[in-house]
Amino acid sequence: MPDPLAPQVRPSIEERAERRERMEHSGRDRYSSLVRALQAGREVPVGRTRSMPLEWHPIFRRLVVLAVVLAIAAVVVINVHERWREGLVDSWTGPGPLVQSGQRLSGCAATDGLTHATMPVWVRYGGSVYVLTDARWALSNEGRLNETSLVETGYSLGEKRILLIDEPAAGAAPESLVVARPPAYGGGLYLPHPECV
Repeated sequence: MPDPLAPQVRPSIEERAERRERMEHSGRDRYSSLVRALQAGREVPVGRTRSMPLEWHPIFRRLVVLAVVLAIAAVVVINVHERWREGLVDSWTGPGPLVQSGQRLSGCAATDGLTHATMPVWVRYGGSVYVLTDARWALSNEGRLNETSLVETGYSLGEKRILLIDEPAAGAAPESLVVARPPAYGGGLYLPHPECV
């Protein structure tokens, strides 16, 4: 048994080169020996490694399903409300004959592509049908009752009121209507449409 306290003799450069040459020619080097020792005779699998399966928390899965169901329900409710609103005809309260309004008017192509969130698309007033335009009419004093420069007709639907720009001649239909919903700095301008009845 060699003495552990004896000084180690370091191999010479020629001895190390000779040992390296032997390992290269035998096909074995220290790295391949290490790999073989670690493998201990088992093959290393080559190819795709198995990934961990995605596991969702049960509550998270339920929340995702609930969010999808609520989104679908919201879309259905909005569509049903829009369909209901399109067929709805409102009657205005006022001093004279019946005034009506709505979003769609059958037989009136001018109202087919129009929608508005708060104002009616058409108004039947004085025997004529008036259709909403893109224009707005400026209102003084935020459109408060009897504080504008426009003529009050006395017709109202909730907060909305029908105003006339000019007082029409006796028996004549007004040239335009303004529907105001105070407080507002402008009201929707409606013009008569002869094709709609």
